[in-house]
Amino acid sequence: MSMNEAQIISIEASIKALMATGNPLVPGLRSMFPDITFVRCSAGDMDGQPYRTSNRYQLYLMDRSEVCIKLTNRLESADGVIVAEVE
Repeated sequence: MSMNEAQIISIEASIKALMATGNPLVPGLRSMFPDITFVRCSAGDMDGQPYRTSNRYQLYLMDRSEVCIKLTNRLESADGVIVAEVE
């Protein structure tokens, strides 16, 4: 499965809504976007350039098409999102 820009915009809106209400981030995202893998971590744990940034989080795209998961900035090969929270 590949992702598109409309999905990223929708994911970002959902992240902001979940953070504003205090609801659990990853379970909420998984229920809204069941075909996409989500992982949450601290921004300090990540290397490389995020796909998107805000003052509260950074988004990294995952490509799980091979044996090992790798980061990508190509939406057409992304099938997961890492939400790295800025502390």
